[in-house]
Formats: sequence, C-alpha cells, structure tokens
Amino acid sequence: MKLFITSRNGIEVINLDKVVYLKADGNYTDFYFCDGKVRPHLSTLAVFDEAITARYASADVPSPFFRMGRSYVINVSYVTSVNLVNSVLMFDSEAVKPVVVTKNQLKSLRDFVATYYHLSAQP
Repeated sequence: MKLFITSRNGIEVINLDKVVYLKADGNYTDFYFCDGKVRPHLSTLAVFDEAITARYASADVPSPFFRMGRSYVINVSYVTSVNLVNSVLMFDSEAVKPVVVTKNQLKSLRDFVATYYHLSAQP
C-alpha cells in the first residue's frame, strides 16, 4: 500500500509496508522506516493519520497502523514486544530503536493488537 505526499518539489511516494512508525515533531512528522532511515514531512501527525486511515479504508483492508496518543502512529506489523514493566515498544527491525511511551499508551496498543490479530486481550 502506498501513500502519495505532495511537497513543493513534487510528489513523494511512501511505501506504507516499510513504515515502522510515525512520530510527531511540531508541524512536522518523522517517518521511521524498517531500514533505519527517517524522513521528515511538513504536516502534522493528525493529517498523516487521517490519510493512512482513508487509504486503508478505500482498499477495504484493515489498517495495521494505530494512533498512540499525540506523538506516535505505530505499524503493528513491526511490533515484536510490548513491555509494560519498562514502558518500551520493540520492533522487528534492528535498524529501528525501541520507543519509550506511557503505560496507558502501551495498554491501548496491546488491546488494539489483540483485536487486530483476533486474540483475547489479557487484563
């Protein structure tokens, strides 16, 4: 699945299958890719979250992307572990560093993953 982003230089094509997560940075959003590259884009996280949601909805495919608070949109396809004790989110790609977030954000992610993969959520 691809996302097309317009910029003043033209159009950039983002392969969403390679995006591990997006992180808010003021009016910019940083895209973190599985190869370790980070690409900033001038638009808020909310704009990209809506665009990704709409892209998957138009394809009738469940979106693997989950909005975690104000700062992150996570691709659950790359999540390897959710450590509630240390508040750390680990990814499948060694090129991407673990992310530290709040325990409430990790609990909501755990619930989303359980629903996405049709697992029973543990309390």
